[in-house]
This record gives sequence, structure tokens and C-alpha cells, in this order.
Amino acid sequence: AFLFLVQLFVQPVQFMGEAVNEAQTAVAGWRRVLDVLDIAPDVADPGDNGVSLPHQPVGVKFDNVTFRYPRPHDSVTEDVPAALRETSVEIPPRQRVAVVGETGSGKTTFAKLLTRLMDPSEGTVLVGGVDVKTIKFASLRDRVVMVPQEGVLFRGSIADNVRMGKPDASDGELRATFARLGLSEWLDELAGGLSTQVGERGGALSVGERQLVTLVRAAIAEPDLLLLDEATSAVDPATEVRISRALSELTTDRTVVTIAHRLSTAETADRVLVFDKGQIVQDGSHSRLLLEGGVYRDLY
Repeated sequence: AFLFLVQLFVQPVQFMGEAVNEAQTAVAGWRRVLDVLDIAPDVADPGDNGVSLPHQPVGVKFDNVTFRYPRPHDSVTEDVPAALRETSVEIPPRQRVAVVGETGSGKTTFAKLLTRLMDPSEGTVLVGGVDVKTIKFASLRDRVVMVPQEGVLFRGSIADNVRMGKPDASDGELRATFARLGLSEWLDELAGGLSTQVGERGGALSVGERQLVTLVRAAIAEPDLLLLDEATSAVDPATEVRISRALSELTTDRTVVTIAHRLSTAETADRVLVFDKGQIVQDGSHSRLLLEGGVYRDLY
């Protein structure tokens, strides 16, 4: 009886100790969250003072743009090499451009500056003749859409993920977009159709199927400027054909910039930009650059 009563006394004390420990951990975590929220963003939304992009294909202009990534806090190096150096290029509306180059040549930096995930250290990036720093985020994210190399999906159905491109889209609009991209047959093959659950980070779908969903999400947004980071992951032949067919429709009648990892993509582009060591070293059509020689022909 004595031991039983001691146990009745000790157990609540143990529970209280565990609760105190968890409370301390929670408070520390909450303080960290507040610290993160207090950090000023590197890229700020101009808000009401910003301008909106028109609903039409837009051109792009890089005016003497240089970008350096921030120096690490633990680095003693004074100068950080520029990831992009004194880059000037103009892309007219409705042109399909392939960006090629070796790893570390500046392709990804070019894409991030174009979509304003970062701001240039020097120079100006213009979209539709407007400095991207002055464009409202709501308009920029609506009119300029990037499809990443690896499709990013969230837990939910295919319809939920596609609607991120257009939140008020009806099921009829979703099905019409799948049909426009030639993907109705694939959608019908899925057990749940639009209601098919994709799982955490799209884990219930294959790599190629995740890419198809991200392409439909981009298409339903009807962007004026489309940036594609070409997927290189191995997919089955049927899915590869579907991706190619969807891309063909998606890239029609709009400005398209593709980070090309396979040079077969560059062959079909109107224009090829060749990056090397943070600079555009060649600019022209696939056939002309092959005759010209240099970096592009070496890559090819």
C-alpha cells in the first residue's frame, strides 16, 4: 500500500517535469520563429507602389547585369567572384530561347534574376520594359511562371495542385487544360482522375507524372513569360512523349526561356544563349553557332 501511494505521488511529478521540458523547447522554437520573421527579405515586394504587367507576351532585357552571391559569414575572403558578369541581352516577345552552358556557368543565376528570386548586384533587369524591382509580386508571379527541373507538389489531389496556378478554376477548366496539353488520356488512366491523391511532395506519382502536373499548373495560369528548367530525370518512353507534346502546346505564342540540359532542346529553339564563366559568350541559332565553333560546338 505504501509503495502504491508513493507511485501515485511520483507519477504526476514526472509528468510535470516532462511538461516543463517540452514547454522550454517550445518557447525556444517560438523565439527562433520570431527571429526568422524579423529578418528583412532580400527581395522586397513594392506593394501598392508597384506596377502591374500587361496581359500579353513580354520581352526581357538584361542591362549590364552583375550578380555576386553573399559572402558566407565564416569566410575571410574579401572578394566573392561574380556568378554573372556584365551581362547585356534582349529577348523580344514570343521568342523561344534556350540557355546552355556547363555547370556553374551562370544559367541558374540568370533564371533567378529573371524571375526576381534575387536582385542584381549591379545593372537592371527589365520585363516588358519595366524594372522587375518595381513590379508588384502579385503581378510578377501571375504573369511570369517558372517550371522547375523537379516538379514540386504538395499533399492533396491533382486538382488541388493544379489550382495553385489559378485558385478559382473549375473542374471543367482543369479538364480543358489537360485536354489542350494532350493529357486527357493520362488523366483518365488514373484511378481517381482529378481527385487522385499525390501524397507528400508528390510521392504517390512517378517523376514524369509529377512533371506533367507542374506543366498543367503552369498552363492554366496562362503566363506571358514562361521559364522552364528542363527535366533530365529518366522517364518511361510514354511519359516522355506526353511531356514533349505538352511542352509543344505550352510554349506556343508566348515568350519562353528554357535552361537546356540536353542540346536537342537547343536545336528546336529560335535562339541559343551560351553561358561560360558567368558571361554570355555566344548568341544565335543552333545551326549558326555550330558553324561558328567555340564553346557551343564543344558542348554539342
